[in-house]
Amino acid sequence: MRAIAQAMKTFVSSFGLPAYPADSVPDDVTAPYLVYPLQEPEWDRKATWYIQGWYRTTSMDALSEKADQIIHEIGTGVTIKTASGYLVIYPETPLVQYIKKGDYRSFYISLSINAYQMPGAFPVTPSNTATQEPGESTQEEGER
Repeated sequence: MRAIAQAMKTFVSSFGLPAYPADSVPDDVTAPYLVYPLQEPEWDRKATWYIQGWYRTTSMDALSEKADQIIHEIGTGVTIKTASGYLVIYPETPLVQYIKKGDYRSFYISLSINAYQMPGAFPVTPSNTATQEPGESTQEEGER
């Protein structure tokens, strides 16, 4: 769990605002800040996840700009390496919602997250994957 928690915090903190697990926001925190759920999805299974931004403002400009930045970074999905595998974060619907609560404004970005917890399991990119021509056979371990 420590590897996933660290990867989540690092990812959400990369958007330039303080980031806190939703159940650990300090009482004296000053807006703007981001929150996210600290959870470990079952291995290789999608779980609901989100990033929520809180601002003390009457304008929607700063909220919209930050939500757009996060959505752009996630794109159609983003892979994050952890110490024990990797996480994949995907956008969900509705993608973003805006909320007004007293003097505060918030955006809520709906996401899903998959965890793959295997040492050395970071996805292989096509540039470093061996290719096999049609009709070729692969060598077995003892044939080399």
